[in-house]
Amino acid sequence: MSDYLQAMFRRRPNDGWFKAGKYDATTTDIMCALAVVSMFIYGLGRSLFEKLIFNAPEVRGLEFWRVVTWPIAEPPSFFGLLGVVFFWLFGQQIEALFGRNKFVVWVLSVAIIPAVVLTLLGALNNQFDATSADLGLSTMFLGGIWVYAATYPGVKWFEVVPLWALAGVFTGLRLLQYSGDRATGAVLFLLVSIAAALFAGRSLGMAAGWPIPHIDLSGIGSGSSSPTRTTKSRGPKRKRSKSSGGMKVVDGPWRNAPAPTAPPVGPSAADQAELDGLLDKIGESGMDSLSSSEKKRLNDLSKRLRNR
Repeated sequence: MSDYLQAMFRRRPNDGWFKAGKYDATTTDIMCALAVVSMFIYGLGRSLFEKLIFNAPEVRGLEFWRVVTWPIAEPPSFFGLLGVVFFWLFGQQIEALFGRNKFVVWVLSVAIIPAVVLTLLGALNNQFDATSADLGLSTMFLGGIWVYAATYPGVKWFEVVPLWALAGVFTGLRLLQYSGDRATGAVLFLLVSIAAALFAGRSLGMAAGWPIPHIDLSGIGSGSSSPTRTTKSRGPKRKRSKSSGGMKVVDGPWRNAPAPTAPPVGPSAADQAELDGLLDKIGESGMDSLSSSEKKRLNDLSKRLRNR
């Protein structure tokens, strides 16, 4: 059980945008950091914080930045902070599925599509302004769960509950809350957000386990973000021995000295690839799909990569 949860929520070595200490700062890291900053902005002045949330009338008033800032607008609360933590843990997995560039496209799609749809509908009916919706990273997190479930339909939470069922429960609770508040716009916003998450995920090459309508955008961002430099493999150069003036090399006590020991080699790229393969197998079929030797190998590789 602990191995399964560790595989589900471990921090993947995703390609970051810049270095923060010894870690690569990924898109998930940046979004979570901005969400925490927004909590301090709320404390400094609520009017400034409200400039970040989605508000269809204000978007129609040319405050276009709201269509992309609403996911990081988190009021300071225990559940808001919990949502940031869960998005940080689970977002690493989603970002690893997509890759750095595709994940940015997916995040922007989930943020922009529902905001634009509600803005247009709000021009026709003010019930669809969604001004009372408590959005934030929890909505993005929920969309990520749906994409993960559609990518690996066999995944079960705690090896019992299918992940799609868990996503359905979370979605149902949110819908009941919004329905009780008579927040019609919030209900529609949530449904459009989930549809946008699945549509964008399938278009970018994920969520292939379900028949989801899509546009093939799998080629976007497929190039390596940091191209590796190809270097020619060259053997050790040999210096030509030239006889000059009868001079010769004098043997010394170092002739029979043992060769210096090479420093220990850290985990290789093959180790990382093998670990990712085992984790993907867990994601598809659960922890029970691993043999005893594979479980032992998973444990050994995890320890080795943690200690690098």
